[in-house]
Amino acid sequence: MNTQTVPWQRSRATWSPGHLLRRLRGPGLILLAALSLGLSWSWLPAPTGAAEADPVGQLVHWRDAAHDWLLVVDPESRELVVYDANDGRPLERLGADDGLPDVHSIAQLGSLLLVTDRQRSTLRLLKLPQLQQVAFDPR
Repeated sequence: MNTQTVPWQRSRATWSPGHLLRRLRGPGLILLAALSLGLSWSWLPAPTGAAEADPVGQLVHWRDAAHDWLLVVDPESRELVVYDANDGRPLERLGADDGLPDVHSIAQLGSLLLVTDRQRSTLRLLKLPQLQQVAFDPR
């Protein structure tokens, strides 16, 4: 049996962060600094005005045998807008005239749609697909 002992040598494929930084100069180092700065800014809290454009709780896709709807909060008018999910045409718009608060967020719970205002002090339940308010006892 022929066994040869070969001394361990460092492969050229091995790299370390220090090796990478020594090789980066000029534009490469500037690009790396810009990327790290951009990543650190993404972890900062959002400005106060950005909360108004928060898309969380502003879209529900609801489907049954006869309907395929996108229910969307309109941030401008604070109304609930119902769109046909197949072709995008608006079907209905619900707001203060229909007894809803200034709509801030929506969520689906089975065949019910929960509608809340900005302070989450007013909660309305709408039965789907009729979009009629359901009476409930919060106790």
